[in-house]
Amino acid sequence: MQSYLDYKRAIWTFLLAYVAITILATGFSVAVARFIHFPATSDTAFPGPAYQFAERFLPLLNLSVWMAFGWLYFRRRHSDEPGLAREALVLGAFWLAGAVIVDYVCFVRIKNPISLNAHDFYIGQFPWIYLIYVTVLFGPLCGMILRGRPTLSQMGVGGDA
Repeated sequence: MQSYLDYKRAIWTFLLAYVAITILATGFSVAVARFIHFPATSDTAFPGPAYQFAERFLPLLNLSVWMAFGWLYFRRRHSDEPGLAREALVLGAFWLAGAVIVDYVCFVRIKNPISLNAHDFYIGQFPWIYLIYVTVLFGPLCGMILRGRPTLSQMGVGGDA
């Protein structure tokens, strides 16, 4: 069974989700730094103690955003369509590939105040960065499932089916 993926829709939902989670995660980290007073450190390098505390919550924040945009991608579809779960996994894999590439370019290659070297990004943020990538992969499937489950009669179980 071949899965159909609406690439135009997949790309624009990915871009919106990526921008949304970047803004939310940055805002959350700044709010943590502002409202939870961590002891001052002599090192001004990123990431500071506030970010290291906040990153524990970022996988859940990511899951909510990627689920919401998975719901947005599938919002006009019927939950009983065959192959929808497979399409959700294909969409998640597509988004994951995009997220890995954009993360590398924006947070490793391009130097900015919140960029890291490759070791700090991929090893120093372990396990959080990989949990985030898992949420990107499965977010569309979770969003599709929460969007609406078929009833037992729609699945052909019991009743008059």
